[in-house]
Formats: sequence, structure tokens, C-alpha cells
Amino acid sequence: MNRIHACLATLALLFGAHGAADAQDVAGWSWQEPQATVLPTGDLEWTPHRFVFEPSGPICYIDFDSGDDTLDGLTKQTPWKHHPWDLNATGVAKACKGGRTYVFKQGVVYRGELDANESGTAAVPVILTRDPSWGSGPAVICGSEAVTGWKQGAGNSLIPEPEKVWYVDLDWAPRAAWVVGKDASVTRVAMARIPNWVITDPDDIKSQWWTWKNPDKPFDNYTMVNGQRRHLAFDKEQINTNQPQEYYQDAIVWTTKGWVMGNPFPARVLAVDRTNGSLTFAGQWGGEPSYKIIRGCQYYLEDKPQYLDSPGEFWFDKKSNGGRLYLRLPGDQDPNQAHVEVARRIHMIDSRGMSHVRVRGLTFRFANGYWNLVAAPYWVSHESIDVQPGCVRLLGSGTDIEVSHCTFEHAHKGIRLKAMGREDAIDEVIVEDNLFSDLDSGGVELADSTTYGDVAPPMGRLYDVRVLRNKFDYIGLRPDLFGQGVALAVEYAQTAEVAGNMFERICAQAIDVHGAKASGAATHRPFARILIHHNKAVDTLLNVDDFGGIETWQGGPAYVYDNISVNPGGYRSWDHTLNPNSESRFGHAYYLDGAFKNYYFNNIACGNSKGPTGKLANTAAFQEIISYQNTFFNNTLYNFVRGSRRQEPQAGRVKFLGNIWQSMGLRVFRDADPARTAQAVNETDARSGPHEYAIDTDAYARNVFYDIGESFGVFEPSGRWYQTLEAFRAGLESYHPLAGGVGTMAERPPLRNAAAHDFRPSSSSSARGQGAKVFVPWSLYETVAEWNFYPLPGDPTRILDEHWCMSPYYTRRDDYYKLPTYPLKGVNISLKDYQSGPLENWTTGALHFDGNNQYAVLANEDIVRPVTLEAQGRNESLKRTVSGADLSSPQIYTSSFLIEVFFKTAPGQTDATLVQKMNDIGWRMSINKAGSVTLMAKSTGANASLAGRRVINDGQWHHVIAQADRKAGTLHSYIDGKQDATGPGLGPEVSLANDADLYVAGTPQGQNLKGSIDFMRIARGTLADSKTTIEELYTWEFEGPFLEDFTGRRRPADGGEAGAIDDK
Repeated sequence: MNRIHACLATLALLFGAHGAADAQDVAGWSWQEPQATVLPTGDLEWTPHRFVFEPSGPICYIDFDSGDDTLDGLTKQTPWKHHPWDLNATGVAKACKGGRTYVFKQGVVYRGELDANESGTAAVPVILTRDPSWGSGPAVICGSEAVTGWKQGAGNSLIPEPEKVWYVDLDWAPRAAWVVGKDASVTRVAMARIPNWVITDPDDIKSQWWTWKNPDKPFDNYTMVNGQRRHLAFDKEQINTNQPQEYYQDAIVWTTKGWVMGNPFPARVLAVDRTNGSLTFAGQWGGEPSYKIIRGCQYYLEDKPQYLDSPGEFWFDKKSNGGRLYLRLPGDQDPNQAHVEVARRIHMIDSRGMSHVRVRGLTFRFANGYWNLVAAPYWVSHESIDVQPGCVRLLGSGTDIEVSHCTFEHAHKGIRLKAMGREDAIDEVIVEDNLFSDLDSGGVELADSTTYGDVAPPMGRLYDVRVLRNKFDYIGLRPDLFGQGVALAVEYAQTAEVAGNMFERICAQAIDVHGAKASGAATHRPFARILIHHNKAVDTLLNVDDFGGIETWQGGPAYVYDNISVNPGGYRSWDHTLNPNSESRFGHAYYLDGAFKNYYFNNIACGNSKGPTGKLANTAAFQEIISYQNTFFNNTLYNFVRGSRRQEPQAGRVKFLGNIWQSMGLRVFRDADPARTAQAVNETDARSGPHEYAIDTDAYARNVFYDIGESFGVFEPSGRWYQTLEAFRAGLESYHPLAGGVGTMAERPPLRNAAAHDFRPSSSSSARGQGAKVFVPWSLYETVAEWNFYPLPGDPTRILDEHWCMSPYYTRRDDYYKLPTYPLKGVNISLKDYQSGPLENWTTGALHFDGNNQYAVLANEDIVRPVTLEAQGRNESLKRTVSGADLSSPQIYTSSFLIEVFFKTAPGQTDATLVQKMNDIGWRMSINKAGSVTLMAKSTGANASLAGRRVINDGQWHHVIAQADRKAGTLHSYIDGKQDATGPGLGPEVSLANDADLYVAGTPQGQNLKGSIDFMRIARGTLADSKTTIEELYTWEFEGPFLEDFTGRRRPADGGEAGAIDDK
């Protein structure tokens, strides 16, 4: 009942009760708003905006109980019965078309399918909503029928205790049923199954399932069926001659798997051997096994009449399109005296193309599922698109689609929008202020057209999506065959904001966001911007492992900040069976699963157990695999077996700065595979060179540690254990990393009361003064070079390039780190030339040039070096050489380009190069004789130059952007966030490509800068291409959330306190 009351309280917010936040008119940008109530202790509360009835255009009224399609539908007194999109609509209702507002009466259940292949306009969208002044209670679109007329007695000899069973004949085939109580509570009636399990252990929700015994071999048991390999799993305790063959044959087996991912999947029992207690079935992908059924994996059987042996179950005997439904309600109550809902319709709002559509304030419930539970998705099987349904579903193209203030409950999936075809595109999607609860396969899925193994373009696009202030509870218990049960999935959006969402009791990831493009794809995705902030995920990964409560994949930049991830599960029963004295989970608070150019800051991770052994031990706060160019700063991490866990870290390029690591049961940093013994370390050292991992590009500084377990960390290819902070620091510094100070070991807990989820620093916290100041640039279109000018102590002449751009040749994620970057070579530069700059406090991040013989160079031969594109897909492969304009490099051909630099000159400096690639042709950004900035572009027979108006050679730091918009034929310059000058430029018909080297801060011929540069980058696009403005970019970079703490408090110039909260 507590859960019922909680749901009712939640619904009160959605239905407009006092206490919900009103939509606010906020100056600025959405990322400046937390989208949740932020508590000073380090917590978030769901704060949905209030539902407001906002019609547009003509209003039509729908009352499924009392309406009549022959009426005009224009008043509450003359409503229609059906929406025009319903195939059952007739008369006036059926004829209605175009943009308008459709109002569904509150307190009425609409039972029908809406085929939504119609669009509104930007001025007059199609709106499906409710009016709080018309009716009382939710306005429901329902996929079920309230079934009556039950008869007692099974009449089927296979059903146990037939006298307790009731039946009814139907002309459809249901896959779900529910009983609705007088208090409106809903109880799912389970499909007949053995064992008759219920959830009794919140951390092992499958504790009442049976387990595979596999007595001879713990795994790798297979057999052949029709020439194909299939799983063979053994449990003679439950599969034996006590039951006849048909008791097991053709049942659906739901089984977990290993070694990783672990989610249960359905498979048909293909063969039974009761003498050895084995079942034979296909793998998760519907064919040959790719995972392992391991001793201790959990399973159950369902969908046989023999299993209808206890209250609270049903079984359907399908005959053609209908059949007979057999039922035992909870408590064996008479269904004729109860309210029984039986799933009928899969589709609720379904479209192959719609734009300018709003779905607001409606309730969706009781949807049917596809009959064949073991069917693969359409892109594999071509059986049916309904294998992967959704209450609101778009499979095609659409723009300007909003789903808000709705409730999705007791169904398969809430929202599924996928750009299905290779030419499809979805853009301007808003999903906000909704409640998702008790959904079998997921909450929200927003996706481009990508499917596994797609290689060649074109591919359907997902452009801009915003998912704000939604609540997700009890998601993903029965995923489809290829699914995991993810609450919120965003797959390869160009721009996305996920903020203010609350998640609890999620079977897989709460948030699963993929940026730019999939590994293996040879598409060009030069721009992405992912914002994930102010979300809270509690008790995730209940049915899976090897995932994160909050997870990012593939291309960034991704900005992940001010989030909370609590108790990520990942329990593996097989691991506990095989290794009962080890840790039995493999789940992470935050997971970067092949994620690149991510910034994680001001996040909180909290485990329930630091182990290091046991069923409850939370594996890691941060997990990375293959990932690089990621920065973790000012996060608070508490109560895990490990703090950081990296796999395949050979690329280096990771930074851990200003984080609090409190109560790590085993070690803080597992940033390489740990060796088992000292001998193993020696053997690995003998095999590999010291620089097999790019450790010199890593940074560990300003962290605060307390209660760290038996070992401090591992980071080398050899897997050498470093038992103490001091030893770890000494080992790290031998590689001359970007930063090797690592941090401080606190004598007392740095957090005030972490066990009570108070993550503020304690009064005498060692975190004070250890906060990291990090520069986080706003993403731009096709960034081709990005230099932060911090020193590599082992080679101060090497200035790292940290750009990220997913060009077509970024195919296999394992090889991304081998692709070109464009580091500068400092000429006459030494360590002493690096000075403290205003953008960072963890390094001397500004390079000072003396104005005489110091500059930096990037050789033309390194810029133009060709790349081999190689991709192997499911049905296609590509291999070609990429060169010229197809290389994402600082060589500018006919594209637009933008240069951003943060620098200062000596007072009075004139006639100095900032950056150029020019001989007779090319481009140049410089300080002119007047002390302002000039941007020049020159080609054969054409040139353009723009001199700024504002003098910047005053010895002060300045932020400057100069851009050439080749499409418009204009040049623009911006100084300190404001437009400075604009003028004519060159069009796209001429090329600026040349064979000159690229120079920064001077050339061998002179024009050397006397001053300092803290940051510089080059992009082959404009601010408009980057879907931003100078005002937004400047506000982010100099007033953005990375300069604040979790609560929104501005951090002091020195960085303030380590960890997420700075309450000084």
C-alpha cells in the first residue's frame, strides 16, 4: 500500500496539485536550470512543471463512453466517441483533419488504436490532451478490455486444480492481464510459470528462480539442433522424470547468462532430456550462442498450461487469432466479482511519420505485447515491427514532437521514436514531466536508424532531443529478446539534454546515452553535444551486469554533471556460485563504455557496500573501457569496492582531479588489470615496453582519499600493485605525466555524514582548498585541433591536441586512439615557459612566448597524411584511403572555419601571429598594427580580411573567436563574448588549402607573440553550424556549471573544495 500511496502522490503532481513547480520564464539557456530541486546536503528532488491546458487552433472533444461520431465534436456537450486517427471512427469524426486540439474527457477510458500518420504545422500543431475542467480523474488511452463473463472450471486436463480456474473465450490473443482493486491499485497477473516466484530480495530480484547446476562443466555446454549449435543447460533437481516430457517441451525459458551483461532473455525449449536434467535452447540473439549459460545462472519456465498451478496466474490457449484465456486471480477470487483488464491492443499512438504533434496530460496503460515472445527485432527477423512496441511510437521521420505530463504504466514501453529508414530524420523532440512506471521493456527510447553491424551511409538521423523532469519507477523486468530493460535510452543524437529525471528500481541502466555514431559506422558525424545533469538514479542494474546506473557511449563532447547514482546492482548469481568468497556484483555508478571526450564533474556516487566481497559489494564508482580523453573532476565518491576501474586504457588521456574518494573497500584506482602475483608483474614487464600505455598523458591531482582498503592503485601494463598513495605517486611520476601529485590522504572523513547521504565537507575536511579548476570548452562543429597548452614534463615541446571529431574513418572504437591528432611542436620551449593561467589550477596551463624566437609548429606533412578507412559490418565492408578535404584536419579547403583563442599579449604588442597556415594561399589570425585582431583568408585571385575594432593588446586576458562563414561569404570576430566586427569574406568556390606548415605564436620569419596562450582550437564550421551563439558559448565557458558546485554555488577562483559540494 505504501507504493500505491506514493504513486497517488506522484499522480497528484502530474494532475496539477499544489507543490509542482510552475514552468519558469528563465533568461538564458536550459542547461543553466537544474530541472530539479537541489538540496544542500547533496540530494535532488523531482520537480515537474505543472500541467496547463494550452489548446491551439480549433478544439474537438472526445468522450469514449458517451460520445457520438456524428456530432460536431466542437463542445463538451457534443463530443465524438472516436479520435479521427482511430480506424473505428465514422462520420464527422473520421473526416476531421489538420492541426487542432483534441480533448479527451477526464475519468473516461478510451479503448482504441490511433494511427497517427498526420502532422500539424508549427503555427497550429496537432494536440492530444485533456482539460481539467471536463471530467474528473485521468484521461486514459487503454490497450486492454475489461473482460467479464468468466466461467469456472478449466476443461483442460493439463491444468492443475481445474476447479479453481476460470476461463473466457476471446477473439484476440493477450500476453498480459491485470486486476484493478477498488482503491485503483493494480496487480499484474503473471503468465503461468514455474517456479511461482515473487520478489523477496530487493538486491537479488531473481532469488526465487531456479539455478542451472551444470554438474560436469560449469559452462560451455552445447548440443546441435538441425546442424546449429544451441545451449545445453542442466538442473536435474527440477528437470527430471517426475514430470512428463511435454511438461518442459516448447516452454519459454527465461535465463540469465554470462560472462557479462547478464540480463535474462526468453528462448523456446527445443529439446528435453529428463534423464540428465537438461534443456536445449537458442542464444539471446535467437541463434547460435554468443554468451554462456554458467553454473549458478538463474532461470524459470513459463507459458505452459501445466504451470497454471497457483493464484495470480493466467495461461492463454491460442487458436488462430483468438483462443481461451484461463485465469486464477490472487486469492483465488471470483473474476466475475473483480475488475479484470486483459491486454488486447499493442498500438496506442502509432506513426510512420508525424510532425508538430503534442501529446499532453494523458494516461497510457494496459498495452498488449507481441505474441511471439522469442521473436527477434524486425531488422533481424523481418517478422513484425511490433516485436519492439511503444505506447507512443514513431518509426520514420518527424520534427517538433512533444510528449509531456503523461503517465505510462503497466505496459511494454512508454515512448519509442526511431528514425527507421536510412533517409529518415527525427528532430526537436521534447519528453518532459512524465511518469513511467511498471513497464516491461523500457521507459523511453529515442534513436537514429542504426542497427548492429550497419556500416555505410546514409543512416537515419536523430538530431535534437530533450528529456526533462520525468520519473521512472520499476522499469525493465521483462525486456524483449534483444533488450536489456533500459529506462531511458538516447541513441546517437546530435544534441541531447537529459536533466531533472528521477529513477528508482530500474532493471538495467537508468540513463543510457550514445553520442554521434555507433562503433563500426563509416558515417560522418562531425558534431555532437550531450548534456546529462541533475538526474538521480537509485537501485539500478537489478537485472543486468556490466553496465552503469548512468552510462555514456561513443562520441562527445558529453557534459555529465550534478547527477546522483546510488547502489548500482549488477548481481551475478553464477559468480556467487563459483566464487562465494569474492565480490558477486559487476555494476557501476557511472560507466563510460567506449565514451570519448566526456567531462564528468560535480557528480555523486554512493554504494550500499564497499565489500570488498559479498553479494552487495558495489563494484566501482567510475568504469571505463577503451574510453579516453575524459576528465573527472570535483566528484564525490563513497562506499565502493573501487573508485575508478579502467579496461583497455592504452590510449591514456584521462584526468582525475579534485575528487573525494571515501570508503573504497579494495583500492581507489584499478586503472589497469591487476597482476595476480609479483612474478606476473616481472613477466609482463619483460614482455612490454614501459610506454605501452600513454601514461604520460594522464593526470592525477588534488584528489582527497580516506579509508581506501588494502591497496591504493594499479595503472601500468604490468599490473603492479601500489599499496600506498606515496608509492602510487612515485610510480606515476616516473612516467612524467601531465599531473602526478595524485592528492592527499585525509586523517578524518572528509565528508560530513556520508552514511546518511550528507555529502557536504566536514568542518575540518581535507577537501578544503583542493577543488580543481578545469576548463571545459563548449562543443563546436567539426573541431579539428584543440590545444590546452599544459606541459608534458617528459617533453615540454610536445603540446597535446585534444580535439574530438567523429569523421567517417572513426569506425572501430578499439582503434580510435590510433587515428591522427595534431599536436604542436614547441620551438625553443622549456618547462619554465609554462605558467599558471586563469583557466586551470591543477597545472601550469598557459604557455608564455617571449616574442623573440619562440613559437609552435605543426608540419604540413602531418596535417595531410592520409588515413585508411576500414569497416566491417553485418552485410557490408568498406576499405579506402581518406585524404584531402575528407580528412578532418586544420587544412581548410572550401569549408567554413572558426578559430577560438584565449590569450593575452604584452602591453602594446602589435604585428604578431596568433595562428596561421598560409603561403600564397591560406588563412591567418593575427594581432595587427592597431592592436586588434585580424582574420585573413586568401586564395588564388581572391582574398578577404577583417580587422577588429576593439584593441586587445592591453596585457589582459581576452577570449577571441574569429570565423569565416563560407556559405554566407562573411567574416566575423567576437571579443569577450560580444561581436566585434563583421565584413565580407570568401565563398565556398575557392580553396584555402596549401602546403605550408601551421604556426602558432609566430613563425621562423618573425611576427612572434610576446604573451601567453591558455587555449586555442580550430573548427571547420561556424557558431550557427554548432547550434549555438557567441553569448551561449561565452556564458558556458566563463560562467558555466563546471565553475560551480553541485548546489549551484560559484566556486572561488582557487577551485574551492574538492568533491561535488563546496559549502565554504
